Amino acid sequence: METRVAVIGGGYAGIAAAFSLSESGIPVTLFESSKTLGGRARGLDCNGTRIDNGQHILLGCYRETLRLIEKTCRLPEPFFRMPLELAVDSFRLRSFPLPPPFDLLFGLLVSKGISLSEKLGAIGFMAKASSLELQADISVEKLLECHEQDSRITNFLWKPLCIAALNTPIEKASARVFLAVLKDGLNGEGSDILIPRVDLSSLFPAGAAEIIRKNGGEIQISSPVRSLRKSAGGFEVSTDSAGRHFSHVILAVAPQHIGRLAKDLREIELPDFSYQPICTIYSQYPETIYLPHKMTGFSHGLAQWLIDRGEGLIAAVISSEGKHLALSQSELASKIHEEIRGVVPGLPPPFWQKVIIEKRATFSCTVDVDRPEQKTALPGLYLAGDYTAGKYPATLEAAVLSGIKCADQIRLSL
Repeated sequence: METRVAVIGGGYAGIAAAFSLSESGIPVTLFESSKTLGGRARGLDCNGTRIDNGQHILLGCYRETLRLIEKTCRLPEPFFRMPLELAVDSFRLRSFPLPPPFDLLFGLLVSKGISLSEKLGAIGFMAKASSLELQADISVEKLLECHEQDSRITNFLWKPLCIAALNTPIEKASARVFLAVLKDGLNGEGSDILIPRVDLSSLFPAGAAEIIRKNGGEIQISSPVRSLRKSAGGFEVSTDSAGRHFSHVILAVAPQHIGRLAKDLREIELPDFSYQPICTIYSQYPETIYLPHKMTGFSHGLAQWLIDRGEGLIAAVISSEGKHLALSQSELASKIHEEIRGVVPGLPPPFWQKVIIEKRATFSCTVDVDRPEQKTALPGLYLAGDYTAGKYPATLEAAVLSGIKCADQIRLSL
């Protein structure tokens, strides 16, 4: 049978896989159920403004994601890029233009809002983190206790970083994964914060899809796959319009959807994941309104981060489980406006607000979480997604890396 690959799912993992295959001249067809590419990182229109279905930031250590964006995005400056700067309550940390690790170690030394002993304790832990290897996984909370990180520095620094990266509370979060994030993310330009200037669909999927088509591939949007079955020499992928045969298939959908798609493929066994939500509240104010920092964090209240999107648009992010889920959307939007007022004196009422809740935004990155390999027990069938095996938690980089790995394994099998 002629080599032809189906990629089911048009999020960052699926697009990365399809793009990598198309660069190698391998025929690929991508199926996406939505009319918009990007999956859980896609753009949408709201009151004449282009926003995302959840606020994302990127880090300088997202090397593969940034490499693909550079290849596919035609915009000259798609990011607002800045050195790591954390502003959480009274705590202020900013990296300095020094060689790593001194950029952040010196930044901690001159940080504001904590005592000298807390600074030295945090510096000591950060210095150890770059080479620390755990024989057995433990929670982030336990890791911090073992290294004598007190409650203030934990609330101001380590807890916000853990929630932002792993989307899992520190008492449950995997210390092994957290250390992997620290090693790569707190290393020179790896710690840079990149806030997209465009929506997430325009940032990578749209440009990649155009190149995939130019390379002879197909992008089938608004085309949900109804079933996936084994057939002679490959697989049959069935949509509402037709059934098509492929030699290889990459399943790049969320794990909770795989059972329905591949119910006839008993070789696929996935762990029983638990999930964490992410809530994003967009508030549109006059263009003259801006935050004192591009990113402002809180150790109390509902919002964990406020992100200035420019032109008066402010995104509030609430990661992981919490009391906010018991509120109605109107109550939540109102409370977020009050929290923004605490940062921006004289803030007028917003023109509009939009609440977006992804109840299964990420898998819970818990201690010893079981993540499946990309290559399945069924020859020719692969899994792509941020939940699959890898050192990073559920991030855009983890999704992209999984897609690239699937493409690499298919190339090697030919």
